[in-house]
Amino acid sequence: MTKPFSIVAAAFTPFNADGSPAPGTIARQVERLVADGATGAFICGTTGEGAALTTRERKQVAEAWIAAAPKGFEIIVHVGHASVAEAAELAAHAAAAGAGAVAAVAPYFLKPRSAAELVECLAPIAAAAPGLPFFYYHIPMVTGITVPAADVTRAAIKRIPNFAGVKFTGDDLGDLGRVIDASAERLRVFFGRDDMLLPAMALGVRNAVGMTFNFTAPVVHAMVQAHDAGDQAAAARQQKVIRDVLGAAAPYGLVNGLKALGQRIAVDCGPCRPPLATLTEADARSIEEATDIVRALAATRTQRLRAA
Repeated sequence: MTKPFSIVAAAFTPFNADGSPAPGTIARQVERLVADGATGAFICGTTGEGAALTTRERKQVAEAWIAAAPKGFEIIVHVGHASVAEAAELAAHAAAAGAGAVAAVAPYFLKPRSAAELVECLAPIAAAAPGLPFFYYHIPMVTGITVPAADVTRAAIKRIPNFAGVKFTGDDLGDLGRVIDASAERLRVFFGRDDMLLPAMALGVRNAVGMTFNFTAPVVHAMVQAHDAGDQAAAARQQKVIRDVLGAAAPYGLVNGLKALGQRIAVDCGPCRPPLATLTEADARSIEEATDIVRALAATRTQRLRAA
């Protein structure tokens, strides 16, 4: 029997025009994600500009997502921070607020040099929310931490009682395969590269966290369905839609480009927070016009309705 596939959006954090968080928008984000078939949201991460938020703001945003989520919609709160103590405080808050899980990057300014050092940083964060699943967030292109995720996985299994798996956002599919092997089906491995999801599925990935999933969940559903049916040509066509969206946004900045596109075709989450620039309406229109996303969403939503 084919395993279920988790489609978790790396959610945008909504801001008001003055740059302050806009938690009132989050209920609309949840409604859209649920309607599109997403199974959860990964909040205050890279796409959510979590590192640009204060600790108080991150708590406020987490509370709003948890309050808005219907039963069965998974909220994974990213609590990673340059300070282990701040990350542990955020993890404890997420647990008290009712999160489904917590995740963390390792401290990314003064960096751990080995799996052992990295896991020693993660352990007190996980311990602050002992009743929740804890995920290591591996994203070397942002953190600069290049310790193989497979080494971290093997060390964390022995050191962290509530270690539940890895959010793997990288292009080293060899390391990804070794993470999956080390997990031995006891842990969840979330893949975080939207543009490489199809080859990751060939390795056995059945959980994904994606920045485009704020509006591409119907396309992902179609890709997964085609892959599971053995129609790799159809799956590749859906993967290309997502790859093209990322390619069109990249010259402007992935987070800000996708957030601007989302304003046009999904939920308006407002501006970005410095250091990210907020795109103009013309820039957002250029991204949309350079892709096939509007047609693809219409087609895949129709396909889902007929299947239902």
